[in-house]
Amino acid sequence: MKVWVDGSGALLAGQIARICVVFENSKTIEKEIGKKTNNEAEYMALIEALKDKDCKNCTIYSDSQLVVGHLTKGWKRRSKNLYDLYSEASTLMHKKNCKVEWIPRGKNKAGKILEKK
Repeated sequence: MKVWVDGSGALLAGQIARICVVFENSKTIEKEIGKKTNNEAEYMALIEALKDKDCKNCTIYSDSQLVVGHLTKGWKRRSKNLYDLYSEASTLMHKKNCKVEWIPRGKNKAGKILEKK
């Protein structure tokens, strides 16, 4: 199954961070996640997808070069706020036999939904 994920951070007063997950079977998950950085929101969207019962043996598409770089290219995690998120995502990916791939923003179905918010 294919899954698209995206997160939108919020650090300024009045902003609310959001995540979106779109499954190939048309199931969509949207959530507000409070005050988070953009990178935290990107990881949280991925984790939300991986925790879903429909997510097994999936290819998950993300437009976050940072998240995909951490998980597939061995990029260093310099931000302490991302370490636990990385660990959780990595563990779930192995447990669910899923992989993550980078796609351009314009091809991210989840990103298109967040743009409308």
